[in-house]
Amino acid sequence: MTRRLRHALGFAAFVSLLPCTGALGASDPNQGWVEVRSPHFVVSSNAGEKEARRIADQFEQIRALFRIAFPNLRVDPAEPVLILAAKNENTMKMLLPEKWEVKGHVHPAGLYQPGEDKHYVVLRLDAGGENPYRALYHEYTHALLHLNFAALPLWLDEGLAEFYGNSRLGEKESRVGTIDQSHLYILGQNKLLPLETLLNVEQGSRYYNEANQASVFYAESWALVHYLMLHPQAHQQQLLKNFFAAWDQSGSQLEAAKQAFGDLKRFGQVIEAYSRQRVFRAALFKYGQQAADKTYAVRSLPAGEVLALRGDCASHRKMFEQARPLVEQAVQAEPNQAISHEALGYYLYRKEDRSGADREMKKAMELGSTSFVAPYYHGLLVLRGGLAAPEMMREAIKSLEKAAQINPQFAPAFEGLAQAYSAAPETQKQALDAGIRAVQLEPATHVYAINLVNLLLNADRDEDARQMAQRILDKAASLEEAQEARALLERIKEHEQWAAQMKAQAEAAARLTSKTAVASAPPAQPVTNSSTPTPVKTEDLLAVDGVIGGVDCSRKPAITMTLKGGNRPMRFRAADFGAVGVTGADGDIPGLDACEKWKGRRIRIWFHAVKGKDYMGEITDLAFL
Repeated sequence: MTRRLRHALGFAAFVSLLPCTGALGASDPNQGWVEVRSPHFVVSSNAGEKEARRIADQFEQIRALFRIAFPNLRVDPAEPVLILAAKNENTMKMLLPEKWEVKGHVHPAGLYQPGEDKHYVVLRLDAGGENPYRALYHEYTHALLHLNFAALPLWLDEGLAEFYGNSRLGEKESRVGTIDQSHLYILGQNKLLPLETLLNVEQGSRYYNEANQASVFYAESWALVHYLMLHPQAHQQQLLKNFFAAWDQSGSQLEAAKQAFGDLKRFGQVIEAYSRQRVFRAALFKYGQQAADKTYAVRSLPAGEVLALRGDCASHRKMFEQARPLVEQAVQAEPNQAISHEALGYYLYRKEDRSGADREMKKAMELGSTSFVAPYYHGLLVLRGGLAAPEMMREAIKSLEKAAQINPQFAPAFEGLAQAYSAAPETQKQALDAGIRAVQLEPATHVYAINLVNLLLNADRDEDARQMAQRILDKAASLEEAQEARALLERIKEHEQWAAQMKAQAEAAARLTSKTAVASAPPAQPVTNSSTPTPVKTEDLLAVDGVIGGVDCSRKPAITMTLKGGNRPMRFRAADFGAVGVTGADGDIPGLDACEKWKGRRIRIWFHAVKGKDYMGEITDLAFL
């Protein structure tokens, strides 16, 4: 299983489905489909209304199972779960043609595809075998865990997924923790890893990536979790709960394991003996009443909408050659249907055709789309292309706010709002609030936590930023994440030092009883070779040397300039560049029309410090060095 798949956030539970019979006589494979909407899932199937209802029932039942098993955790992802239930192999081949391209390959009974805006599940209803959907249960458990935890030890993440992956689900009761014979065989034929080694396995470890050792890792992780979940003594002593509490407090899973499990060598012997026994317990969950609401909404799907679903699913699977004719045919068949334009827009978005994607998303909104998808992507696309234009930024905010209103659990909309709000000084508080909301909704999304640290720094909440960065470091799942967290902590330190220096200089300037006139061309100062901005003393102004990292002169005559260096670039602004005194080495004085060529030039900036803005000061003079 890939890291990318394991870090997908929130997706549907999957149930074991009995083979179904019955055929539809329509020659067009896009005809004869029905949609059933239950409270938490949307099922589209060509097997008839009765079978679609049954599928919806069973998906609701497994959701109820996880709500019972995890009463304090979120079990509903923010993104809709769309289930395509194929009545037979021919339909499955139509939905996933790439799985039949290589002769002799195993054909899947089901597939799960996560996405930023929705999750797709594709199931074959006539699949055989004892538990054909085990991999889907496994992935559901991962998504559920990642929806609630920023990071989990790898043994616990995989062990829980294996534990629930072999569940046996029924209409009235379900069994969880049933044994996997392959795990028992591996444990019986191989030497187990020392428990301390198992606890320390990470993504890059050979125990996780090499086939035979990986199988031992999975099997032993399953045995350990099975013991913690179902052994009477472990349950009575609440070992797993104690581990979580100790791990949350210390940030070290090894120390937490020692505290919760005791001597690890002795506990490892207990797990080895447990894994070699012949009889294992299983947990039985009975449903007090049917989980399904029998008032499910049912409708027939027009052929154009089935084409849109097929094409959108292919786009989410990155099968773009399959997707293109399907989404184009969907728009031709149903030009006044919002979902067709959303599907085409998403395809164009994934193909990096931003203008085409935005055109289709706007068309979907014009046609009355009630989904958050179109306003989200419209706002995102405007945000990526309109940072320099205030009116475009307002348009992005308006659209992202609409998406967040339609789906208040959708973290990407709040992350987009955090970026859009942060572009203007007057909306810094909204930016911080949106960033906090995004992290609350998806604590496992590393980039959201990183961005929140930066927003806290922009708000001069250095202590809060430090605590957040320290948590990122404590929960780092890789060496790269740990290095990034340490860089954040160093940046916070530099910000505190810079803020203290700026405060001292501003206070010194305020104490001056007289002002010294500043010539429009300040005398040159010695040039250093360092690329890090260097403060320069003046009597009534602040000054800084540095290398230009970016210039925004799209709002002429205003200009914004960023100096790079260190871990915190510094931004400065001039409301009217024509009022700024400019000098250049050897008479080299570049004009505003060529501002895009300034990047990389060394410069000295004289400025008045400002507070409550997203830039450090107002520029009075520039000297190109």
